[in-house]
Amino acid sequence: MTIATRPQVPTGTYFADALHSNANFEVEHAGLSVFRGGFKPVGAKLVASDEGIALEGAVSVESIGIEDEQLRPHLLSPEFFDAERNPEVSFRSTEISGSPDDLRVVGELEMAGNTRSVEAHGRLRGPVAGPSGESVALSLQTSIDRTDFGMDWQMELPAGGSALANQVKLIVDLEFSKDE
Repeated sequence: MTIATRPQVPTGTYFADALHSNANFEVEHAGLSVFRGGFKPVGAKLVASDEGIALEGAVSVESIGIEDEQLRPHLLSPEFFDAERNPEVSFRSTEISGSPDDLRVVGELEMAGNTRSVEAHGRLRGPVAGPSGESVALSLQTSIDRTDFGMDWQMELPAGGSALANQVKLIVDLEFSKDE
């Protein structure tokens, strides 16, 4: 868990601010447009110690927010998130490295009953003194193949092609406040 930005984050435990933290996804639909959704609230913790920095977090699958509520049951079904058997999506870092403007976070993403190693890139901001104490923020992005997580649903379009791309972009923005 070595990190070049270690001096950037003072030692302590930081918890995600529910109002200012988001976990979102984007996937191409019908080769034409991007379907977006997200999860809120995000439960996350950042621990900075002499050994390095560790990040962990989770969202409830039931908290999924999408534009079409009629599609929601399909996303919660075993064809996608399988919410009944796998009520959370979780992440735990195994390595954080880089600089504040070029951060690399490697870890284990568990989703729909499957765990895979992922690598995200982004930036670290802070610390900043504010009304709730000392705060830091992480912005991270990565792409995953949804079929690696057992999300194999697909529909062929009448003129050919697939209804849904396999590559899904994950965008996570977390603002943390230090636990005093």
